[in-house]
Amino acid sequence: MSRAQFDFGARLRAAHTSTPVPTAAYAPAIPPTGGIAVTVDTDGEHVYLAAADDTTGRTITGTDRAGLDALASLGATITAPRRPVVVGTSRDLATLTALARAYPDAAASPVIGWWDDRLDYPGTDAVHVVTKTARLRWTLGVHPDRERELDTWAHWLGVTTTGPQRLLDLARRTTSGPLLPGILHASILDTASWERYTKRLAAGRPWWTKDTRIDAALGLISRSHAAEWYESLRLSDPLVALAASHDGTLVPGVVIDRTDDAAVITADRPLSRLRVGTKVSAWAGDPVNAGAVECLTGIVAAATIDTSAQLTVSVNAIPRRHREVKVGNRVTLRPARVDPNMQANARRLAAAGYRRGTNWIAGRGKPVARRGDVPLDVIVAAADT
Repeated sequence: MSRAQFDFGARLRAAHTSTPVPTAAYAPAIPPTGGIAVTVDTDGEHVYLAAADDTTGRTITGTDRAGLDALASLGATITAPRRPVVVGTSRDLATLTALARAYPDAAASPVIGWWDDRLDYPGTDAVHVVTKTARLRWTLGVHPDRERELDTWAHWLGVTTTGPQRLLDLARRTTSGPLLPGILHASILDTASWERYTKRLAAGRPWWTKDTRIDAALGLISRSHAAEWYESLRLSDPLVALAASHDGTLVPGVVIDRTDDAAVITADRPLSRLRVGTKVSAWAGDPVNAGAVECLTGIVAAATIDTSAQLTVSVNAIPRRHREVKVGNRVTLRPARVDPNMQANARRLAAAGYRRGTNWIAGRGKPVARRGDVPLDVIVAAADT
């Protein structure tokens, strides 16, 4: 079964039962406690806002600058503690950001600028996009494009309220139940980002100015790290892992050979995205056992398919502490878990490098052209954009 067939089966089941089918066992986002829900509408000339405060229950409306003032009255100011925002779609936040840029001196505008920046960081608790979070948690029995619409989710999840209150009710539904293990680290990163942002504004730098070359480069690294970390985290969700086993991201199989520092695994199907040289880990059992303690770590040394379409993956550099993995054991291989602390250290080293010597990103010197091997899937992805 391919990943497309797996996803289509879930959609057919949702259509047959008229009930959302879970695609994640854990809530994929941090609950936006104390958030400000904002609905945005525009006729091309004016922007109409309605905002609700999750803390007090107040709802305020306004048009154009008055709408920004309404947000400020609910606590969306740079001098107040940071507040998460709840919106229906990413388009709503884009419209809100455009309004903030039209009135850059409004009290709420710098906060909106920060929300817009944090939108690019998967797992963030600064911005909760209801439709995006819901799509990470369920599949509906409708055309995939309709899952991008707020009304679709309100109908399928049985939410009958309207306006910004509906956003708060949907956010509570999408984040109910057990939270994805490890995702609270995103809140730490958001707090650090907020502190840096407020210090920069206090130093006199306008919030709407473009990033310097160094800030842009570090921002690109940070966004890439956030995406890698979040996707790695999600593979610890049993339902996400089950789906990922159908596209080769995870490789379940049986150990057929074992030495002190190596193991050979025959995969259940001839499908794998684990390249030679990839750092991997594994848990005992099948994809649905995701989240279990690691029983094996190492590096893919070889991946071959024989004439009978049997995929065999060889893993080397297995530490001595994983001696318990033996021939005949079932394991599920996955890309090695991303360590956010190592990512933070890499960003610190990058920042130091950008400010040293003749680094061209800092505006000193010129870039040097270099040739290198590019994986085929990267070339294909670039051609598709």
